[in-house]
Amino acid sequence: MRGFILAAGFGTRLKPITDKVPKALVPVYGEPLLAHNLRILHKSGVFSAIGVNSHYLHEQMERFQKGSSIPFELFYEAGEIRGTGGALYFARNFLAADDAFLIANVDILHKFDIAELSTRFMREGRICSLVSIPVESGGTIFYDNSSGDFSGTASDYGGAGRGQNILGAEFTGVAFYRREFLDFVNDDDFSIIPIWRRAAAAGRAPGIIIPEKSDSWWMDIGTHEALAKIQADVNDGVVDLWN
Repeated sequence: MRGFILAAGFGTRLKPITDKVPKALVPVYGEPLLAHNLRILHKSGVFSAIGVNSHYLHEQMERFQKGSSIPFELFYEAGEIRGTGGALYFARNFLAADDAFLIANVDILHKFDIAELSTRFMREGRICSLVSIPVESGGTIFYDNSSGDFSGTASDYGGAGRGQNILGAEFTGVAFYRREFLDFVNDDDFSIIPIWRRAAAAGRAPGIIIPEKSDSWWMDIGTHEALAKIQADVNDGVVDLWN
């Protein structure tokens, strides 16, 4: 399995820090976000290789790569930034080198059992599984409780009745894909959501995979408030970023 970290974004929510530092290199408790993410993937023992995409302030990403204790391939996206869809397209040869791959957002920190989740994903046979946390109301994505199939996003269900069998979840920014998923990726894709829909229309609906361990946690570190909270949580012993 290949691992791939999405790290090309501008990090506008973290300005003015990101005026001079790419989002991936914003420090969290003394280490860049990217270093934390690389360690998470590397520790799982699942990945034959790890890739990272880059766009904004690419030279800093190159310097980080040279000094990283965990090796990774760096994919520079020149021109206009292209979102998750574009990242998958540009790195398709790297991702297709194994039978499956994981995609993770660099501004998400988490403690998921990646090895256990990857085993479940391969066993279940879906083309794509989105690591998600069910919520009682709202959610960023929605799924069919009977089949586990992805059924839409918040824009599809905002203000409308979801129906008894449609449940909401928070997508954590971590997802598993089989190599065949790349067949649904076009050269002009930007968002990943239309690609999920394309796969579903072809009878290969993405599914939801829910972490089982009670000590699992995740946090979006894309805002100043979140940066302050993760620092406080580490100080208070609520989370451990290294074990």
